[in-house]
Amino acid sequence: FLFLMLALGFILGPAVASVAQKTAVARKTSGAKQSVLRPNVLIITIDTLRANHLSCYGYHKITSPRIDRFASQGVRFDRAYTTIPQTGPAHASLLTGRYPQEIGARVNGQPMANDPRVLPLQRILKKNGYRTGAFVSAWPLKDRLTHLRRGFDVYNEKFTKTFQLISSYRSAEDVTPKAIHWLRMKSRMKKKRPFFLWVHFFDPHSPYELQEKYADLPPNPSGTLKTTALNKEMATRIRSYDSEIAHTDHHVGLLLDELEKLGLRDSTVMIVLADHGESLGEKDYVGHGNHLYENISQIPLILSYPPAVAAGQIVNERVSLVDVMPTILDLVGIKPPFPLQGRSLGSYLNGSLPPARDTYIVTFSGKPGIAPKWLRWLWYSSSEKQLPLKIGHIRSDRKIIWTPSRNKIEEYNLRQDRREIDPIFAGKPNGQYKSSINGLKLWFESTNRHTDNPTKRKKKDIEVLRSLGYID
Repeated sequence: FLFLMLALGFILGPAVASVAQKTAVARKTSGAKQSVLRPNVLIITIDTLRANHLSCYGYHKITSPRIDRFASQGVRFDRAYTTIPQTGPAHASLLTGRYPQEIGARVNGQPMANDPRVLPLQRILKKNGYRTGAFVSAWPLKDRLTHLRRGFDVYNEKFTKTFQLISSYRSAEDVTPKAIHWLRMKSRMKKKRPFFLWVHFFDPHSPYELQEKYADLPPNPSGTLKTTALNKEMATRIRSYDSEIAHTDHHVGLLLDELEKLGLRDSTVMIVLADHGESLGEKDYVGHGNHLYENISQIPLILSYPPAVAAGQIVNERVSLVDVMPTILDLVGIKPPFPLQGRSLGSYLNGSLPPARDTYIVTFSGKPGIAPKWLRWLWYSSSEKQLPLKIGHIRSDRKIIWTPSRNKIEEYNLRQDRREIDPIFAGKPNGQYKSSINGLKLWFESTNRHTDNPTKRKKKDIEVLRSLGYID
């Protein structure tokens, strides 16, 4: 497997290098007043945001006019997938270019392993002269639960909103001014250095609050996608969810406007994406974390860097959350110090297509890590305790979801059934599917480097994670 990954990297090398070369030329010739060669980096992550509830992805209401405009100025990836539908592990995966089981962050509340081979983006950029700042908005991203602070000069995690009697998150109007203030400070410093800013918005995550200003959104003339509510209660939930998206979209616009005012837009690699999606009643499930269906595993991913990325591109090939970190390093001209599971999307930005690649998604039970190891046998047999709750695998238009503990396989044809209503197969695997399971086991074993990363949670951590639905 490792040999295969290294060979693939060798094959893709020339295409990736051409993007870095093009980016370097663009930086030298751009009008940005910056004394450094490397561009700035801005990552905006929006929690629990379904791709198909953004108007630029075809939703029937205009929920995201500012993100739509941003997409028209860059490249929109129409088939991007998370690695895991949990906030903490997904962001750790985003920032490391690796799957959760590679870095030890399998569930919310479980931090990345202290492994010298696991170097997150912020540490690499800081080592290369970047000023780094992060403004996160939810408890699962607290540093003591993730260890994501390492490499950030500022890691702002002061929450102001109360849910179930606990201050566990904050809204966009709380975090945006702080992020803008940080931007202004960095732009005024006499010694010019590039910056890396990560801003996390939590608003589309439950509990949904109806944003009155965005309660009645206009129809999208070109939108055809609609989430059908199962009942009045779910219709109310969807209305609130959409209003939270529109509210967040406004604050994304404020951040992008500030870059423009500061004259930084053309010298900044900008990415807007989600950590995972959300089920809004489909298959009688509300939330995320326990399933890998498209509404949960597919995410929006939009990238803009005007000097080197042509505007208005749409990429229909599958890409993964693990590809974001190597793509950023490619665009700023830094070679990853270690081999990564993700690969740079630079070839797509050049208008060429790299070889097709399988997509993997996992999710783990939230129970391990809460109890001491000697109690875990209550939930897992010795043969199952290392396996995820579910593994998803997509090749071409064929998607398989395997649930090891139930010995169940589901298969869908995503070209004909994007909503996964009619499975090709659902049940205990026969001979044909046993070979698929063996392949999934081999993949998981090849990436399963940190099997028992110790978790130190306070009582309050457990209460908050339980209130957000991550612990039973």
